[in-house]
Amino acid sequence: MKSTLLLLLLAFTMSGCKKDNTHPNTINGTWELRAWSGTIAGISKTYPPGNGSLIQFNADNTYKFFANFQESNHGIYKIVKNGINMGSRIYDALYYDNSASADFVVLNVDSLTIGNTYPDGVTSLYLRQK
Repeated sequence: MKSTLLLLLLAFTMSGCKKDNTHPNTINGTWELRAWSGTIAGISKTYPPGNGSLIQFNADNTYKFFANFQESNHGIYKIVKNGINMGSRIYDALYYDNSASADFVVLNVDSLTIGNTYPDGVTSLYLRQK
């Protein structure tokens, strides 16, 4: 079930976005959490706009996490192109704070999917803030 949810979330992310030039295709900016799925129980949850669960990526390779619009964590990040192989698919790898383990990341103009490769991992869908 988890695999099905992950595939649906990735399909939504990749096919649901219109191509436009409003924002450059870069991770820099502020993103709001809109959906979350995973764990061994296969839990899924959606979040309404304005929920305050944000992640901000800056051009100087720093990030900040926010919960209820309050900063909850910060540090540095690095993205490695084609850095994760999951089955037959290759994804960009997102490393927080020089960690040895990475999350996979799928970046579109207005959506960002971040997930991990653990068997009971979580995948999160973020939308770019205008």
